[in-house]
This record gives sequence, C-alpha cells and structure tokens, in this order.
Amino acid sequence: MFRLRLVFLFAFSLSILGGISAQDIHYTQYNMAPLSLNPSLAGSFEGTFRIGGLYRDQWRSVLSNQFVTPSVYIDAPVFRGFGKNDWVGIGAVLVNDKAGTVSLTNTSIMAGISYHLALGANGNTVVSIGGQGGIVQKRVDQTDALFEDEILSGSTSLDLNNIEDDNIQYGDFQAGISLNSTLNKQMNFNVGFSMFHLGQPNYTTFTDAAAAGIADEDKRLPRRMVGHGEFNADLTDKWTLSPSFLYQQIQGADEIVIQTMAGHHFNAEKDITLRFGAGYRLRDAAQALVGFDFKGFRVGVAYDINVSELDVASANRGGFEIAASYIAKIYKQPVVKPVIFCPRF
Repeated sequence: MFRLRLVFLFAFSLSILGGISAQDIHYTQYNMAPLSLNPSLAGSFEGTFRIGGLYRDQWRSVLSNQFVTPSVYIDAPVFRGFGKNDWVGIGAVLVNDKAGTVSLTNTSIMAGISYHLALGANGNTVVSIGGQGGIVQKRVDQTDALFEDEILSGSTSLDLNNIEDDNIQYGDFQAGISLNSTLNKQMNFNVGFSMFHLGQPNYTTFTDAAAAGIADEDKRLPRRMVGHGEFNADLTDKWTLSPSFLYQQIQGADEIVIQTMAGHHFNAEKDITLRFGAGYRLRDAAQALVGFDFKGFRVGVAYDINVSELDVASANRGGFEIAASYIAKIYKQPVVKPVIFCPRF
C-alpha cells in the first residue's frame, strides 16, 4: 500500500511541476460558485447583495499533502441599465488553491462587472454579458518536493535551484455570456458560455524553462472554455427537479458533468427546502449532493466517489465540498400617507 501511495504521490507531483497545463480549478457544486463559473452571473439574482463561499478538499485520505481549494465571493446588482428592466451587476471573488506535495499555491483576486439585458415587455428573458480581471499569485514550496530521481536513487540531493523561490504574479482576464428565461410560473432555465485566461499569461515557476524541458508555448496558461446550463421545474407544490450540466475544455482535455437535484418544500411559503441529488463526472467520479435552503440562505455538501483507473490507489475516495451563500434583501419601507375618510351625512 505504501508503494502505491508513493507512485500516486509521484504522479501528481510530476503533473504539477512538469508543466501539464490541462489542469484548472473545478468544483462539484459549480452552481454554488457563480463568479468562478461565468463572469456574467455577477448580480444575476433578486436581492440587494449576495455573499458566499466554497471549500473543496480532495485526496485527503490518500495524500499527506492533498488538494485544497477555498474560495469566497460577493456580488450585487448596483443600478439600472439603459432599459427600464435592465441592470448592472458587480462582483469580486477570491480563490486560494493549494495542490499536492510541493504545495503549488495559486491565489487569485478577481473583480468584474456585468450587464443584464431584459428582453420582452415583461423582461422574462435576460441576456447577460460580463468580464473579470485581477491578479494571480503563484508559489511553489520546494521543501517537500519529491522527484523520480530521488525515488530511484534513494537520494534527496536533487538541485531545485531552477525553481523560483519568490512569488510569481500575473494578470488574468475572463469573460462570459449567459441567458436566463422564465417559461412560466413552474419552469425556467439558464445556459451560459465563458472563456478563462483570455490573455494566456506566462505562469511557469522555472527560472530556465528550456533547461526544465518546457517549450515556449507551454509557459503560457491555455484558455479554458466553459459551457453550462440548468433547468428548474416545479413538479408539484412540494417537489422540484433541477437537472444541470457542465462542460469544460482546456488544451485538449475536457470535463463533462451531468447532475440532477430534487427539492422538497416543507411549508407553503417554500422558504424551507431540502435538496438532494446525484451526478457523474465522465471517466472520473460519481457525485453525491445534499443541501437545504432557508429564506435567503443556501447550504450544500458534495462528495466525489472516484471510479476512474486511480481507484486502485484512492480506494474510491475523492473530494469533499461544502458551500454556502446568502442573498440579502434590504428594501426601503414605503411611506404610506394616512387617508382620512369624511363620511357624508
């Protein structure tokens, strides 16, 4: 078992340091991280502001230095747009991703703006466009680095001077478009497309990339394309059904996720709802999801069950996630002038 874990650890270390850029942050509860899913979703809700966060912990049961990704975000619809039913949204998101034995840490701070164009007389269909920009800081911790030469020779004297000690910073930009439509009182849907790393920034941590065997084109972060959609239906007064999908593609590698969530309302006001469901990430993991809504609060928990070829080392254990969000509704109370009735005699 120790040998399996060593090989498993070594494979992940190589994938991180060797410049395999087809990896990027992904979440099981992608709809609980809207600003990391599509910049056009900033301010795309009914309320005063929204705040939320998500924590993902992967491979803890297999690796001593696992993959950890906490993130927090806040967004709000801020003012009316050009049309009477249009509005502008803003948002900001902070993501800190720590991966593997060498503690490859990516910390990004993004801020964005979106415009929501309402179509039709009632504004039941809304087309949203948005963009984000910010700073990414990247760091590699050499202390616990483990390489093939060390495993084969039993030595830990590998020269790591070709890896930068200092933090690397670069700017990053993304953009997206989405459509949200209310079909009737019982059904609505949304679809969207977004593109990340538009400028393809240089993100290598090596001082001499050529000496490390990294080609010039591999020093730049490849663009990531994301497609997503969700359909929501009230089946009865008590039950809802929400199937959704996610597709991501980066430098020839893709990810396809299909999920279905059911919801049960516990009262007539529908402000207490239990949500549960399942999903599948093709060629990788089955997903179990559960959560609840209470007024403006939403909480979700998910667990990935690894079913890929790595299950020999992972024993089917994968990633754990917990997410929460809150939509505040702060409205000014209307001032109602008293009406004095003067009866006639």
